[in-house]
Formats: sequence, C-alpha cells, structure tokens
Amino acid sequence: MNKKQKNKVRAVIACFFVLLFVGATVALYLPLRPTYSEAEKRELTKFPEFSVQTLLDGSYFNGISTWYSDTFPFREMFINANSKIKSFYGIGDSISGFADEIGDDIPVIPEEPTGGEAVTDPPTTEAPDKADDPLIQKLSSVIIVDNAAYEYYSFIRSTADGYAATVSRAANTLKDKSRVFCMVIPTSIDIMLDDDIRKNVSTTSQDDAINYIYSVMSPNVAKIKLYEPLRARRNEYIYFRTDHHWTALGAYYAYCEYAAAAGLEPAPLTAFEEKQFDNFVGAFYNDSGKDPALEKDPDTVYAYKPIGNIKLEYTDPKGNKTKWPVIADVTDWSRGSKYNTFIGGDQPYVRIVNADITDGSSCLVIKESFGNAMVPFLTLNYSEVHVIDYRYWKGDINEFAKENGIDDVIFLNNISATRNKSLMNTLSVTVK
Repeated sequence: MNKKQKNKVRAVIACFFVLLFVGATVALYLPLRPTYSEAEKRELTKFPEFSVQTLLDGSYFNGISTWYSDTFPFREMFINANSKIKSFYGIGDSISGFADEIGDDIPVIPEEPTGGEAVTDPPTTEAPDKADDPLIQKLSSVIIVDNAAYEYYSFIRSTADGYAATVSRAANTLKDKSRVFCMVIPTSIDIMLDDDIRKNVSTTSQDDAINYIYSVMSPNVAKIKLYEPLRARRNEYIYFRTDHHWTALGAYYAYCEYAAAAGLEPAPLTAFEEKQFDNFVGAFYNDSGKDPALEKDPDTVYAYKPIGNIKLEYTDPKGNKTKWPVIADVTDWSRGSKYNTFIGGDQPYVRIVNADITDGSSCLVIKESFGNAMVPFLTLNYSEVHVIDYRYWKGDINEFAKENGIDDVIFLNNISATRNKSLMNTLSVTVK
C-alpha cells in the first residue's frame, strides 16, 4: 500500500478503537444494567464483593469481567436481534448433530419395583394434534418435532446412585418419625414423543432408568412410579410444548398416584378453581434460538387454585418473608414467566397453611421447579405444606423434618435433574 492508503487504514482502525472504548465506557457507567434475563430465565451476575482473598487469587477482577458482560445494557435486545438474524438462515430437517453427552448403560435389576395404584380421572384438556408428516429438527440437547420440543435424556449412573443414596439416607434417618416418598418424574420425550420417531432418537429409556434408581434405594423409601400412568394419558395436555415442565394436569395425575400410595383421598379437580394464562413460551423456545414454529404456537398455562381458607408465605434468598397467592394472576406477566403462577415460583422455602384442616397433618416437599405445579393439590390433604427448593435453601432437611414434626416427606424431582452432578451434590449437602 502507498502512504495515503496506509493512513486511511490507520484512521479506520483508530476510529474503530475509539468507538469501542467509548461504547465500553458508556456501558460501564450507564445506569440501565439489567438484573434478570427473561430469555435465559435466570438472575444475572451481581457485582462481586471485595475481599483481600478474592483480590489476591484474581477472582475479584474475573467477577467484575463476568458482571460487566452479563449485565451489558440492552443485552436482551441484542440476544433477540441475534436470534432473529439466525432465523433468516433457514432450517432444514437437521440443524446439528446430537451434542448431548452419551449416557451410561443401565445395570440389569433383579425385579421391577412397584408404585402406587393408578387413579383414573376424566380428561380435561387434550394434547394438540400432531401433523401426519412431521418436521424434525435436532439441536444440541433438544429435538423439535413440528410445534413441540423435547429434551434428550442420558442416564449417568454416578449421579443417579448419588440421588438414590441421598433419598435413602433421609428415609433411614427419619424412620419411625416421617414417611419418605420418592417420585422421579419422566420428561416429555418418553411420554409425548411419537413412538415411531422416539425409536430412532438416541436417548436413554427413562422407564428403565427410573426402575434402576428405585431398585438401589432403601426399602424405607416409598417409591411411586409415574411413567405408565402418564403414558396412559399422553393424548392429554400433560406437558408443555415450548417448555421442559409438565402442565398442572400432568402434575395432578402424579398427585393422584401419590395420594393412592400415601393412603389419602385425592381432591377432585372440581375442588379447585381453574385459571388460564395464554401465550406462554418457555425454556425450549429459548434453547432453540426462539424457533418460529414454537413462537407461533405458544402454550397455555392452566392452574388450579385450591378453594378454602389457605394462606401462603415464602422466604426469599435474602430471608425476607412475603405473603403470596398459591396461584398468582400472571396474565400481564412476560411470555416466558407464566409458569411462575405456582406457589410464588422458585423460592428457597414456602409454607402453606390450610385453616380448614385442623388435624395437624403436614408434609414436606423437596423439589426443583417441576414440583411447583403439584404443590397446590397437596394443600387440600394437609394442614401444613412445607416446600424446600434445595437449590437455594440452606439447612438440614432431616433436622427440619424432626423439628417441625413432618408426617410425610416427598422427594419430587424430574429425571433430568438426577443426571446433574451439581444439583445432586447440592441436594446431598442438605440431607445430613
């Protein structure tokens, strides 16, 4: 290049770095930093607290860097714009190969465990119709068939064994004090996905995995099987299409199975006031890069509000206590947050009191977010329902059960959680 061309290149480079510096500086001081990501359904990174130790080990400045990028102003707008641009690329039958981790082989078990007797109930809402010639899209951990998404599942024996050991430890410790129940919830891929498609998908059999998990648990644990009861109702709207959770109807059928195993009379759906919240798009929608097929056909969140003199109070991560409805009106909430209608969302601790039941009965539900949809049904069987989300709660579950005279302890987790090492370690810490 001649001198004039070189000067022009230098000027362009200088302008680029000046704009980059100005933009970074403005973003640093602009008081519009977000604190929550609607697209990712999580709290964004907080500015790190200073200490001599974090300064010396370098984690303080790493924390600042993470905070800066995670809470960049208008971050959500840029994410949405990126998704829109990607949608212009076009989608074929396969977006990518299977990037989900390969699971372990499930050991052969001597005999299949039995669960509670199924409780029948007339259908209320039907599952959406399936197309005759489905469009199949394969993402890293999600498969999309027409207007519904499903999460792959891979059995990880070490974490499954860890979960079984944790539940067993609680049951053995609380023997003669509390009954301990375990309900491993299958996810939609094994329940709702068409069998002709499912047989060609590389995902572990959840039925076999659940049978194995139950087989290595202590006999002091009452194991409740949900796989077959939910499969029998797969023509109903028991799982969302744009989200990984089950619907309240799916949770109700699980509640009926629990009631049968626990010797309780399940409350009919007529004992609840049905609420309906339209235009819900959940985690699968975001995981798929906001797939147009999911966006155009959003879910409806049905919720069942228990009728009676029932009061809820939750304790947030900062220890603040708040009175809240068992079923909140989320009509005007954002599209991705409507599942939070149930019991105040994912709070570390929730206590629900039914003043109409005066026998002093109580249960403790240990759960992640799948449990939220089932808890409202339990309020018509117990005087008090305690709920612990082990992901955020700090304490000893066994001691809590003893100190509060808990009659029934219910471990309620979806099967995907039982392959998550971090989650299972966190749960294990709470069961001393």
